[in-house]
Amino acid sequence: MILDGKLVAKKIEAGIRERAKEFYDNFGMKASLHTILVGNDEASKIYARSKLNSLKNLGMDGEIHHMDENSKEEDVINKLKELSSKKDVHGIMVEMPLPKHLKKEKILLNIDPEKDVDGQNPSNLGLLMLGIEDHAPSTPRAVIRILEEYNVPIASKKVCIINRTPVVGKPLAMLFLNRDATVTICHSKTLNIEKITLESDIIVVAVGRPNFLKEEMVKAESIVLDVGINSVNGKIVGDADFNSLVNKVAMITPVPGGVGSVTTSLIIEQTLKNAFRQMGKIY
Repeated sequence: MILDGKLVAKKIEAGIRERAKEFYDNFGMKASLHTILVGNDEASKIYARSKLNSLKNLGMDGEIHHMDENSKEEDVINKLKELSSKKDVHGIMVEMPLPKHLKKEKILLNIDPEKDVDGQNPSNLGLLMLGIEDHAPSTPRAVIRILEEYNVPIASKKVCIINRTPVVGKPLAMLFLNRDATVTICHSKTLNIEKITLESDIIVVAVGRPNFLKEEMVKAESIVLDVGINSVNGKIVGDADFNSLVNKVAMITPVPGGVGSVTTSLIIEQTLKNAFRQMGKIY
């Protein structure tokens, strides 16, 4: 069975459109997401424009603040402080990657935690460790949302996450633990990954290697969620070998049209949630 991220995203967006109108009718302004983009990374520019178009199509608003490749750290931090102080800014996001001369951790600390839409501020990652998921990173939330929308049981399941970054693997492990799964994190130094994946009920792969997860690495009843995005001969493929896995596993997300589709919708939904909270209301 294919776990269709586009269908999940459409369901989320239907709710966003309705609540965005409610927000505008009640408060006379549109919920707004502001994105800081430093430098000229083409993928980042495309993604930022895509989010902005989606926002406007759903009755919300936003702005891309494009800063020069050679911007100083203090300039980026000052822009974040400026946006954080504005009442008509409800969501803030910094596009990655940043130019190498900028210290990512220092910059992300200056995102207002209440306006953070992608769990970028380390304080929100800390809250996640305590089981508070209000501002958890969007990609891990997308994985969980897909499973929940398809009524996949998580409690007591053996979960393997092949990624240990603070963007995907670590926060996703917390989300699974909060739902009573037993979690194993694998990475580049893990020995005999196949032994772990073969024993796992749910496998999340995000290694940045095309078709890394093969048919012989999974059991027939497993569920695979592919977070990878790779370009191979002009075609977008994931980290799981979809063609060999789709007829073996119980469920799998495609690439494109899987986790990524839901991630963008959840960033927009988080902006709207932030907006309602900042007005003293619950989404």
